[in-house]
Amino acid sequence: MPSDTSAPSAADSVCVFCGSSPGQDPVYAEVAAQVGGAIAKEQWRLVYGGGQKGLMGTVASAALKTSGSVLGVIPSVMATSSPSGHPTTGTAPASKEGSGPNQLPSSEVAQHHRMETRVVASMHERKALMAKESQRGFVGLPGGYGTFEEVFEMVTWSQLGIHNLPIVLVDVNQFWSPLQLLVESASKNGFITPQGLQLIHFVKEEDVQNNHKGDWGAATIDAVKMMQDKLKGRQGYWKWEQSDKAASTAPSAVDFSAQPTAIKVTDLTYSFQSDLTPSLVDVNLTLPQCSRTLLIGANGAGKSTLLRLLAGKRLVSTSRDHTPVTMFGKDVFNSPPQGITYLGTEWAMNPVVRSDIVVEDFLNSVGGYRYKERRDRLLDLLDVDLQWHMHAISDGERRRVQLCMGLMTPWTVLLLDEVTVDLDVQVRSDLLEFLKEETEQRGATIVYATHIFDGLYDFPSHVVHMRLGGLVEEGQMEAETNTLRWPPASTSDLSQLLGTAPSGSEEITKDGLLLTLALKWLRQDRDIREKGEEQGKGGKKRGAKRSAEGVETDSEKFYNKYDYSQTVMR
Repeated sequence: MPSDTSAPSAADSVCVFCGSSPGQDPVYAEVAAQVGGAIAKEQWRLVYGGGQKGLMGTVASAALKTSGSVLGVIPSVMATSSPSGHPTTGTAPASKEGSGPNQLPSSEVAQHHRMETRVVASMHERKALMAKESQRGFVGLPGGYGTFEEVFEMVTWSQLGIHNLPIVLVDVNQFWSPLQLLVESASKNGFITPQGLQLIHFVKEEDVQNNHKGDWGAATIDAVKMMQDKLKGRQGYWKWEQSDKAASTAPSAVDFSAQPTAIKVTDLTYSFQSDLTPSLVDVNLTLPQCSRTLLIGANGAGKSTLLRLLAGKRLVSTSRDHTPVTMFGKDVFNSPPQGITYLGTEWAMNPVVRSDIVVEDFLNSVGGYRYKERRDRLLDLLDVDLQWHMHAISDGERRRVQLCMGLMTPWTVLLLDEVTVDLDVQVRSDLLEFLKEETEQRGATIVYATHIFDGLYDFPSHVVHMRLGGLVEEGQMEAETNTLRWPPASTSDLSQLLGTAPSGSEEITKDGLLLTLALKWLRQDRDIREKGEEQGKGGKKRGAKRSAEGVETDSEKFYNKYDYSQTVMR
């Protein structure tokens, strides 16, 4: 039975680490059930270790019984045969982990299309996948060595700046209190900085009783949300030890080789009609998660076509052995993953968008009330008035509404096609900072096609040059991704790209260099296209049509004889 395609994505998922055994006190199972139910009520997906016994089985069963969605991740060493009807990715057995009776019986699992199980090769891969799929953060319930190890690794990743997500430990029966004392002792002795103490939040019984009427689940959800707000803008541990000046200028170093593949295009050739010249020819492209890729190319180079295919807006021919366009391993047209957002220029021309609709009603009609925090931040950033009437505002203001509407729902992949063209300089700059933050803090991925290069030098992590429907090899291009890493690693790399040497080290950071590079590429593209026409290779010479000197063309003969405008009095 296939998993529910409407299930929340990684952007709306929270990971729960907990014991595969029930513990001696029944209160542990009661709290686990409250937490699982609360996650489902919040319409978040539960990500957990895939076990059917102990607190693992209890938290998953509670989420399913509350109409929630669940993703279980099992290492192959702990796998047995799959329950009948259990939706899986590949061959996904059930877990033999834990002790005691099954809290998530096979008969119950088989009835739930909202549950998915994935099998991985190792414990390390299990943690990595659980973290990737849980962009709301991590919750620790009582457990043993495995739970301790999982919680501490997530804390370490947060300290190093690998992620910036909440870590909440549910201190029922004061289970986590000894750990809290240990952490505080390490801080007093100089092994953990004061900032490091802020990486973990402990949900205490006093708070649960006084502020949440004894509901550990509600208290846990509120703690996750509180930590999300608290961690906004926080940098990794390595920046805490630097001066303010150094921290503000230090580059954000991302090891993209360690990131999973977000977008993969393989041997893609596409034509709008079989009798027309293909718009894309043999395109191969691999983009890692967290990347910000800038598409550079002349009008008609294929940028918009590629973005629409990535968005699944057009069908690409596939076969059993070849799927040309995938995102996170899924066919973008036939089985698209959650969280793909495409924003193009055509939206603002839709007659519905230009009708007499108040902006506040317009945004609420597409779920603005569900994402009020993100919506309000975007309203401020984009300087949008909720009382605007869509038919009575400028194109630039209408574009701001489009961006607010498209970005307020948490997304995992964002495809932008020239949608900043109508924005003023300030709003565009603030928007680019917001998008950069989304990739750094939420692990989102962006592909952006534009002809405006002002303020863009520090934005992209990768650059792609498109020409006549294909990708062009440039400079120190990465063979594994078919992209150019940006900014260039050295002055010599930049000089090779530009064909000239910058006058000084400060020149490397100027936006003008990206514009200079784009101009160089576009001029080369035009020359190559026109030479292709001369050599019969499909290029085309555009511009004015000129005949040989002294030879009158047919059209000139016609207009010389019948053009009466010269005798009309104006």
